[in-house]
This record gives sequence, structure tokens and C-alpha cells, in this order.
Amino acid sequence: MDDPGPPKSSLNDSTKTTIGVLVAMAVVLIVAGIGIATVRDARDTLTKATATTTSTVRPAGNVPPPSDLTPDQAKVVEEIKGEVAAIRGLAWKGTLPVKVLTKDQLAAKVRALNAEELAENRDELTTDESILKLLQLIDKDVDYAKTLDAILAGGVLGFYDDEAKELYVGGGGSSTLDAATKSTLAHELTHALTDQHFDFGTRTKALDDQNRTEEVAALSALIEGDAELVAALWQERHLSDRERREALQGGSVDGSVYANAPRYLLESLFFPYQDGLTFVRARHRAGGFAEVDNAYRNPPTSTEHILHPETYASGQTWSPPPLPDLAAATGCGQVDTGTLGEFDMAQILAREINSTEARNAAAGWNGDAFGVVRCGAALGLADRWQTDDPAAAGRLADALSRWARGWSGASRAPDAEGRLTGPSGSARVVRDGGRVDLVLADDLATADRVARALLAG
Repeated sequence: MDDPGPPKSSLNDSTKTTIGVLVAMAVVLIVAGIGIATVRDARDTLTKATATTTSTVRPAGNVPPPSDLTPDQAKVVEEIKGEVAAIRGLAWKGTLPVKVLTKDQLAAKVRALNAEELAENRDELTTDESILKLLQLIDKDVDYAKTLDAILAGGVLGFYDDEAKELYVGGGGSSTLDAATKSTLAHELTHALTDQHFDFGTRTKALDDQNRTEEVAALSALIEGDAELVAALWQERHLSDRERREALQGGSVDGSVYANAPRYLLESLFFPYQDGLTFVRARHRAGGFAEVDNAYRNPPTSTEHILHPETYASGQTWSPPPLPDLAAATGCGQVDTGTLGEFDMAQILAREINSTEARNAAAGWNGDAFGVVRCGAALGLADRWQTDDPAAAGRLADALSRWARGWSGASRAPDAEGRLTGPSGSARVVRDGGRVDLVLADDLATADRVARALLAG
């Protein structure tokens, strides 16, 4: 059977670029989800709250216990397990507890898990909130923790816990399972099945512990894209047209959950589903699920691989360029280090320039590294970006200069040294061959301080 096309989004292009109407996850959100690990850069900090959705789910107190499956529910679960295994071409290696909660019970469980995770990562969450606000990816008045909690608790349909090896869905309340819950099961059962064969939870945690955030994001996209494809194929084979419509309605966007959420958080949340599906479909076309299996054995290592599957197929590699120790060089306090990657840069640029131009400018990525310091009350960030060639560097430098003018609120174009300053902050963009350096800070003095340290290195 031909691969189905990507899911359609109910949000128009003025609201999103990659959001699709999806119905599953290793946490399953109404539209989509991200979390398979706790990560540490300006994008992946979203998973600090969603880490509970996959690899680090732990029992939560004060949550009603899961209901026992009725005989009819147990029969349906076993049927879908067999159907998913047949589609995926993998045999089940062990047992899998499947637990059905009411939607209210599931939301309560997710809130409890979120609260536990947020409490454990409060310092990191505060740091990441500051960085996202410096980049203007979320507004200054956004309460980051409350926003994450609202998105997740309001939209979760179920999740697979790869630590406890249990699966939860929110279709309780009747003796049967409706089409949306069955579709969620098909997606989540794919996670459980592939985890038995490829142990993705352990691998993701190892990458996260090493702060290899681009690899975490890419592996997440492989995992979620795989489950999306299997769920779509399962729907084609085992649901009627009416049931497929019901499944779509059951997993559609709840405006009250997403209406006020920052666009960047939603885009990050949906990336592994929408773009992960595109990546997995490319592997599937190249050789069926055997090629998808090979991708688990040799995983994609960047958001570039996911956004441009041909770069994965060709074996294109990357490495972060050397970045000086900004804290030591400036005498300021170190806040964070990491990699932005192509996805994040496109999201940053799209705040001020056309989204197509933003994607094109970010597409020349061949590795980057950022550092963030705090000099007194001011935050300063430097990102060093290596491109594929000087032409790509030119596109990025031009896009960043236009973006930085809007970001800073500057009334003038950059000066001869690439400086911009305005009421929102100060920036500098410097191109050197195939390399582009970006400096941002809350004030001009901090921007110059960070720029001197960066350019000296």
C-alpha cells in the first residue's frame, strides 16, 4: 500500500507552518506531542515538562488508579497489537500492560507528572525561559511553566511509559473503545513494539545526559514519525471511512488548549510528528519498514536530517564549530551552552521575516554552537553557525540582519561592523567566509562584551 499523505492541519498558514492534525504520541496530545527526553537548549527545554510523557514517566500520587480493561476492550487491544505487529513487521517480545483512564483521570495524571517534573527542573526551566524570552520566541509576560502545563494537560490523549513499560489511553467511560482511542492505541502500541526491539528510551536518555540535543530531536522525530505512519496505515486498513472521520474529530485541535499558546512552543511540539512522518515516509519508500529499522540502528543526528531526508540518505554529517568559553572570556556568569540547529534558527527568523525565506536561510546549516552568559542583570548570547558554503552564509547573514533589526526595534540598518541596537536589545551579525556569528544581549555594553570574546576566539 502506498504511504498515506501527511495529516492535514486545521490551522491556517497564518497561525502555523508545520502543525498537523495528529492523534498520538508517547505522550499523545490532541494534536501532537514531543517529549521523549529532557533536553537542554532553547528549543528542547519544552521537554522538561514533557519528559514525563515517555522516558521518565513515574507514578504520581493522588491520581485515580487505571481502570481494568473490560473483556471487549481487552479483545480490541489484542487485535490492534496483532495488526500493528503485522504492519510494522516486528513480533512482540514481551507483555505490555494497557490501562484505560477516563479523560479527566488522564489529565489529572499528566498534571501530577508535570508538577513533579517541573519541580525537579525548576532552575533549568527558569534559565530556558530567560533564553526563549531573549530570543523573543515567547513573550515577556508568558508564564512558561503554566503554559506548558496547560498545553499538555488539556491535550493529552494517552502515553507510553518506556520506563515502566506501560501504556495509558484516555478512552475510559464505556465498555468499548471508540475510533479515536483505537487510533491512539495503534500509535502508542507502535512505540511499545519498537521500544522492545530498539530500546529507544535508554538511547534517548544517554543522548540527553550528554547534552546532544540535536540528536535527541532527530531520534524523537524518527520515533514519532514511525508511529504516525503505522497509525495511518492501520486506519486505512482497519477503519471505515466513517470511523476515520470520527478518529480525526476525536483528535482534533481544542482551541481552548492551544488558542493562546506561543507559536514556537506549538511548532516545537508538533515537529517530531509532522516532519518526523515525512522523514519516515522517505525511509519507507526507500525500502519499506526494513529501512525504518535501519534508521533506528543508524539514527538521524540533526533536525536537518529530518527536514531534508536526502541529507540523511547521503550520509551528510555535521559537527559544532569551536566556540570560546564566553564566561571565562567575559568574566560573566555562565548560563547555558548548546546547539540551536536548523529547526530552531528557522523558527527564530520567522518571527520577523517571511517563513519561506527563514527556512531557506536556515537550510545551509552544517553545525552551530551557542553560549549564554549573564553580565550583571543583562543576558548575552552568542551563536556561531557553520554553513555548507559561502553563499549559504550570505543568505543567513542577510536574514539575521533583517531579523535582528526587528528583534531589537532598531530605527537604523546595521552599522559597518554589523551592530544594531534598539529598545529591545543590541545585536551584532558578522560573516566570515562560510561562518556566521550572531550576538544578542539585553544592552549594548553586554553585546559588545560578548562580541569581543567571541571574535577573539
